[in-house]
Amino acid sequence: MQSQTNEGAHFFQGAHNIAIDTQYNIGQQNIINHGDRGLLEMLNPIPDASYARNREVSPPNSRCLPGTREKVIKRVTGWVDSSLLLNNSHVMWLYGYVGCGKSAIAQAVAETFARRKRLAASFFFFRGAGDRGTTSRFAATIASQVAAMIPSTAPYIAAALKAHAGLLSQPSSLATQFQRLVYDPIEAIKWDNMGLNLVRKPFIIVIDGLDECSDKEQISHFIDHMLEFFKRNPRIPLRFFITSRVEEHIRTHLKDSHQVQLVNLLDHTTDSDIEKALHATFVLAAKHDRVIEAYGNWPTPEDLHQLVQHTGCSFIFMATIAKFILHPSNDGLTPMDRLPLALSIDPGLDDLYAQTLSQAQHLPHFKEIIQTLVWVAEPLSIIELADLLSIKTYEVVQVLVELHAVLQVPGDDRTPVTFCHTSLRDFLTDVRRSRYFYASQSHHERLARCCVGVLAKSVEGSKGETPAFRYAMSHWSNHLKHTMYDPEDDVDETDPTHGKRFTKHTIALFHQEFPPYFDLVVAAYILVDFKLLLTKPRRLSRPQSVESAQGALFELLQPRVPIGHSRMILAALTAGTSSREELCRDLRDVWMQIAPQPRPLESFHRELAEIGIHHLLFANPSPTPFYPHQVCFRGSELTSRSHIIFAWLFFNWTRHLTHALDHDQSMTWKSFRDTQIPVRVLKKPNFTNLLLHRLVDFLSPALRDEFIGDVKLAVQAMERAFHPNVQAMVPGNGHRSLPVGDWEWEPLVERKRETHSGDFGSRRNKTSLFDVLAAFVKLAELLGSRIFPYTDYIRDNMTLSGFLP
Repeated sequence: MQSQTNEGAHFFQGAHNIAIDTQYNIGQQNIINHGDRGLLEMLNPIPDASYARNREVSPPNSRCLPGTREKVIKRVTGWVDSSLLLNNSHVMWLYGYVGCGKSAIAQAVAETFARRKRLAASFFFFRGAGDRGTTSRFAATIASQVAAMIPSTAPYIAAALKAHAGLLSQPSSLATQFQRLVYDPIEAIKWDNMGLNLVRKPFIIVIDGLDECSDKEQISHFIDHMLEFFKRNPRIPLRFFITSRVEEHIRTHLKDSHQVQLVNLLDHTTDSDIEKALHATFVLAAKHDRVIEAYGNWPTPEDLHQLVQHTGCSFIFMATIAKFILHPSNDGLTPMDRLPLALSIDPGLDDLYAQTLSQAQHLPHFKEIIQTLVWVAEPLSIIELADLLSIKTYEVVQVLVELHAVLQVPGDDRTPVTFCHTSLRDFLTDVRRSRYFYASQSHHERLARCCVGVLAKSVEGSKGETPAFRYAMSHWSNHLKHTMYDPEDDVDETDPTHGKRFTKHTIALFHQEFPPYFDLVVAAYILVDFKLLLTKPRRLSRPQSVESAQGALFELLQPRVPIGHSRMILAALTAGTSSREELCRDLRDVWMQIAPQPRPLESFHRELAEIGIHHLLFANPSPTPFYPHQVCFRGSELTSRSHIIFAWLFFNWTRHLTHALDHDQSMTWKSFRDTQIPVRVLKKPNFTNLLLHRLVDFLSPALRDEFIGDVKLAVQAMERAFHPNVQAMVPGNGHRSLPVGDWEWEPLVERKRETHSGDFGSRRNKTSLFDVLAAFVKLAELLGSRIFPYTDYIRDNMTLSGFLP
């Protein structure tokens, strides 16, 4: 029977209701859309984790040179090819010290079985490479490759994703993800029907650098679960080839199982392999360097032998020292000059790393660039590094070109810069080993500030997002969290004090980077809650979601704060917060602890009242007999949220004014009465704007009384704040000092067979807090008398449907 493991038309053989759409390359084979949602989109695999990744960009950049590591590769391939009837071990663990060539062997094994169409999947972990250093997308990436290589598994994988909606989210363990997405689909296949019976040779999954994964507990559970699966399914045609250093969370779970073959790479590393690799490296260099070619037989057999002995059978040391000798540098030395220097470096990576780094330490920004490469959450390109650190691109290049021996420096400005080997990161983060070159965790504070600086540049600049914007938006909070605790602390992020501490650090950081907008946005977030409209009649417009309420806040503040700044600041505030109420409580608690200290929260009520006037009033620059008012109350129709803002201000403007009058000591009678607030201009009168009419006409008795009571409280606050001035105007009757008589309803107008309701407005172009309070007093008097113009007309001809956004 024909095997179904071929590519092409057999991909979904045996599956039903499959739509064949776009193909995507995931590094191993093509995977085709499954159903109405692509299986690839559902799994969202890491694109550069397999053996087929671009190793220049996505390390480890390791490969076995021709003629090297043949013995150990033959042992691995022989084990994979052996029949499950004769050899029931399903796992091989190749272990060894740093730099002994584990990744190169994993690469060779993966390439070998990919050519034989039996590589089910491969995954190369690498610390500091974003998701390739964690388990977050490990299972999904393996599953996507399994679906491509063993097509009959694809329907089962898709079914598992649909049946378990949260399978790829954090609550699901790695073991559960592998069970649902890898083991169950493979087990479900009718292997005999595919011709893949016990006589056929197994598939293999290659996992390199398991010790590079930071989720140690998840890896331990993954190993236990994998071995248990093979114990239950001893004849399933699948094997795992795993490489790693000897770490306790790996060793203790693999060493005693009969399912595992152990291979110590030290037993398979010889001087002969090192010599072949060095010789091939120098021969290749001579083909591309006329100076080396002209030098003749170089290095001499004696020099080559010395180099081999000097490496101590370490492939990473061999590769790094070869780069040190051969790669161009600004030191003015030829490769022939540098060979004796290489032989004088003490064996071991520490001295080699120190020697290489010292070549660039005199350059501007060297320390900052190196520390950034260590602590960024994912590799950045040259242009992203420059943008993040606010330095010139050429200054980054100057440093990096001196470090070719230990860094993978791309030939362009947009490809990520990576470490050749994670042992360099280990060196740089150990102060006893690296000394001057030590990359302290305190650099996270610098990176947090750099990220927020990038966000500020992006919203302020006319060109939009800068190169490092995506990184800054994704990772500023992670860097900030690293500044809050000692690296050895066991942090419980569910502890309420953690949230308050994070809020305090966030405010302090953004308070300095977003002046003068940050304080107003935070104060408004605390003091303005559009969700309060939910307590009003259901027929009133109100925000339908948290996002809608936030959008209304952005639009409310737009006269003083650009929407981009409001959105950025609020996104920072709400990062990781469970509820608005909890965040507001934390914000109030830490507000006056911020340095430099912001204004008291109560002082922002005046500013919100002034901003509110901008949304409540329009100026009519060309009054006519039909439209005599110079200023009128009318809601904007700028966006679907404009009605929400107008309705909210109708109920809450006088409350903010009352708070301002009671608590803002800087407000004087002159500023209260005479400062005119800019309002929007009514360029073309909208004859059908009935927003205010609808609000007052559909109020319940309870809401009407509440509105009138709030207006009275505002008048009383004015009398308390400016008692002598108010008494001097109208002794004994404070509210009559307000120009209430200036406000009126326009008459009903008949034009072109249409009836248009008049606006509520004033014939005087006055927009101070004093004048707008007078308008609310007039509205309260009308509501108290329950006499409004055109009520019958509105009831008979209008509904609230036009008011709803």
